[in-house]
Amino acid sequence: MADNSNLTSLENASDVLRSDALQQWQCTLHVNFIINTFIAGALCVLGFTGNTLSFFVLSRDKGTPVASLLLRALALTDNFFLCAWFLHFSLENLFQYHAVVPQFHISWLYVRVYTYPLMFVGQTGTIWLTVLIAVSRYIAVCKPYHAAKYCSMRMVRRGIATVAVFSFLYNLPRFFEAKFVVVVGNKQNDTLNDTQNDNVTKSTYTLVRTTLGNSYYYQLIYFDVLYYIFSFVLPLVLLIYLNTRLTLVYRVIQRRRRSMSARSQDNQDNNITLVMIVVILVFIVCNLPARVVQLVWGYKTQPCPGGAFIVYSISNVLEVFNSSANFVIYCLFRRKFRRILRSSVCCLGPGRQCDDATSRYPLNETASTCTKTKNTSESTI
Repeated sequence: MADNSNLTSLENASDVLRSDALQQWQCTLHVNFIINTFIAGALCVLGFTGNTLSFFVLSRDKGTPVASLLLRALALTDNFFLCAWFLHFSLENLFQYHAVVPQFHISWLYVRVYTYPLMFVGQTGTIWLTVLIAVSRYIAVCKPYHAAKYCSMRMVRRGIATVAVFSFLYNLPRFFEAKFVVVVGNKQNDTLNDTQNDNVTKSTYTLVRTTLGNSYYYQLIYFDVLYYIFSFVLPLVLLIYLNTRLTLVYRVIQRRRRSMSARSQDNQDNNITLVMIVVILVFIVCNLPARVVQLVWGYKTQPCPGGAFIVYSISNVLEVFNSSANFVIYCLFRRKFRRILRSSVCCLGPGRQCDDATSRYPLNETASTCTKTKNTSESTI
C-alpha cells in the first residue's frame, strides 16, 4: 500500500508539473504575441515608413550636409535593424501563437539562422552611428576650430564606412553559433514485403547550437566581456558624457544669442544641434534599460507571467522604439524638416508644382556665434 501511495503521489506531482509547464508555455505565447508581434511589429512598420520618409526629406536638406548625411545613414541602419527584428521576432511569434507551420518551414529556419546575427549587426551599427553623431556634433559646437578638419564630408563618410565594417566583423562569429540540422527517423514495418511502401520516413528540421556557440570561453569572452564593453559600457558612457557637454554648451550659446539679438523662433527650431541632442537622449533612455536587464538576467529564460519576463520583453521593445522614433523627433523639433516634408507631399498632388523648400532657409544653422571663423567652419555641418 505504501508503494502504491508513493507511486500515486509521484504521478500527481508529474501531472502538476506538466500543467504548470503548459500554463507557462501558453502565457509565453500570449505575451510574446501581444508585445513582440502586435506592439513591436506595429512599431517596426511605422518606424520603417518614418525612416524612409526621413531619408528622402534629409536628402533635400542642403543647409547642413554633414548632419544630414549622418542622420540618413542612421535611418538606413535603423531600417536594417527593424527588418531583421520583425522577421526574427514578430513573424515567428505570430506563427507560434496561431500554431502555424508554414509550407516554407525549412526556408523559414534558414531565415531564423541569418536574421539573428543580422539583427545584432544592425544594433551595433545603430549604437556606434549614434556615437559618431554625438562626436561630430560635439566637435562642431564645443571645438569649432577643429570642425573643418574632423567634420568634413570626407571624414564623416570614412567614419560611416568604419562603423559599417566594424559592425559586420564584430558580429561575424554570430553567423557560426547555430546550424541547420535534419534529423531522419525510420519507422519500419515488420513484414518484409512491400518494404518501399511500408517504410515510413519522418524528417525533423531543427536548429542546434554549434561547438562554437556552446563553448564556455566563447560565451565568457564574447558575450560577457566584449558585448558589454562595445554594446553597453563604452558607447553609453561616451554618449552620456558628450550629450551632457553638448547640452550645456548649447544652452549657453542660446542664452548668448537671446542677449545679443532677438533671434526668430524659426531659427531656433531649425537648429540641427537640438535635434541631435534629442536623438542621442532618446537613444540613451531606450537602450539603458535593455542593457541593464541583460546585465542582471543575461539570456536566461524567465518564467511567464513573472515581472522579470515582462520587464525583459518591454526592454526589447524599447530598442525597437528607439529605431522607430527619429521621424517623430525631426517633425517635433525641426521646423525646416516639416516644411520640406510638406513641400514633398504637395508635389504628389495633381496639378501642383513643387517649390524648393530648402531655398528659403539660411545655410548657417549652427550653435556657434563667436567669430566668422567659427560660423564658416560650422556652416556646412
